[in-house]
Amino acid sequence: MKTPHAGHAPLFRRVARRVGLLALAGLLGCPANVRQMTTRGAAGAPTNTSDDLPHDGTLSVSLRAVLVNGTNERPLSENETLHSGDHLYFLIRTSQPAYLYVVLFDPMGHGSTLFPVRAKNDRARFQRGPRVAARCPLRIPAEGTFYLQDPAGLQDLRVIASSEPLSRADRRLCEQLKLPCEDAQEQPIPSCSGDATRAIFPSVKVATASPQGVASLRLLLTQEP
Repeated sequence: MKTPHAGHAPLFRRVARRVGLLALAGLLGCPANVRQMTTRGAAGAPTNTSDDLPHDGTLSVSLRAVLVNGTNERPLSENETLHSGDHLYFLIRTSQPAYLYVVLFDPMGHGSTLFPVRAKNDRARFQRGPRVAARCPLRIPAEGTFYLQDPAGLQDLRVIASSEPLSRADRRLCEQLKLPCEDAQEQPIPSCSGDATRAIFPSVKVATASPQGVASLRLLLTQEP
């Protein structure tokens, strides 16, 4: 396996005998640099003018995909065309504490679980659980970026937020995403700083939970050589 560039993880790698899986650059969490994106009013108080997550107690999930070119960054739009060698990362928030799952299907149809992080020595278990705090931005990967490698084709990103473990809320969807779907214990809500929860950013897509308590969104990105 070729060593990735420092600070970057290849989006196409042969990992665990499967083509197109992701090698992550680091652990996932609420990074400090996201907190700097907070919008503040004239008096210094946070404002919610561009926040597209509801404040009515319902569960929603938002996604922002960011293309990185040197020191420049810009958000990606759905169905945008990418090219091999492009670098990107994702930002995700939920309006309520939730169980979050992020899976990428490559052009060959192979799925890679980006979140939660799978244990290195046991791919059927998670290194970190799927529970996330409300409005705490999650950067994937936590540091650096992913970079696209051949083969070209359609990148299919699925983001699922659930009010309870997905194996209980929607077992069929859990199996479709090829996640570990054994009965899961409820997990405590992780901590998140006040500054991080006030961070807001315009999203590419937002999804609201179904009556089953599952919010599901899908982002399609076309990759060319």
